[in-house]
Amino acid sequence: SNRMNVWATLVTVLLSWNLTIQVFYHLPQILLQENDVQTKVTLGDQRLEEGKLIPRKIDNNSWGVKISAQSAAVMDKNTGLVLWQKNADQVRSLASITKLMTVLVFLDHNPGWDKIVTMEQADETSELKPNILRGENVTVRDLFNIALVASDNNAARALARSTGLSMEDFVKAMNAKTIELKMNQSNFVEPTGLDAQNQATALDVLKMAKAAFAKQEIQKAVVQKSYGLLTQEGRNQKVLSTNNLLKSYLNVKAGKTGYIEAAGYCLIVEVANDEGQEILTVVLGSSAHENRFQDAKILSGWVFENYQWL
Repeated sequence: SNRMNVWATLVTVLLSWNLTIQVFYHLPQILLQENDVQTKVTLGDQRLEEGKLIPRKIDNNSWGVKISAQSAAVMDKNTGLVLWQKNADQVRSLASITKLMTVLVFLDHNPGWDKIVTMEQADETSELKPNILRGENVTVRDLFNIALVASDNNAARALARSTGLSMEDFVKAMNAKTIELKMNQSNFVEPTGLDAQNQATALDVLKMAKAAFAKQEIQKAVVQKSYGLLTQEGRNQKVLSTNNLLKSYLNVKAGKTGYIEAAGYCLIVEVANDEGQEILTVVLGSSAHENRFQDAKILSGWVFENYQWL
């Protein structure tokens, strides 16, 4: 069709620029219109540090893949360039991806990894089988790991409480962090992700995840397939990861799952290819539990096949 010809010509021109010698990776906003349908493509400015490898598209005729997710995006970790997106500026509920912001704020107010915390009724959410029981004593380190590995909501609330901040002040700190990270379309109301008003765009999630996964403590926690809890009372429990991609062929460097009904099935992962190039892939609102993992796999594979780093 004429529209596809316009697209192909446009993208060929844009991607044929010699980007390797430019300090700015500058692509304009484009508005295409056919009949009464407008398609807006937003491509931004990105200042790059000299010497960084820049991802360039190999095949300009390859437009991407079909995924079930309502919103998705892929970022090159090294440069911060967004390589693919679908409804990526749509504000959506984040579910437990919220916990990445929770642990970022926690690290700013960490009372000490070995501090003992007693689980209280105030920490309890709708967990059917809590990993830590009311009255049990655990370390802050336990709360941190269980919140991230098992996506445990009670642990996330207790972790926030362990900082000594009131819940109101903790949430204020979460929203202050969105400003710091330039997450311009994000808002948080509590630390677990159970509330649908914890919201951001896929592009904002990429910024948050890049910051979170750069923290060694977070990165180490989120690649554990399981965590061995030993309470101060001597009770042992093995807590399993919610991230099925840790058992896949992908080289997963970090990740976090999320689900509530309002959000659909969500996932953010950092993956590397055989050459060591790393990308962040976020899918929000996938149609089923397993589909979020499939969406992220397909999307990550397509990007590695269709980009080369020069």
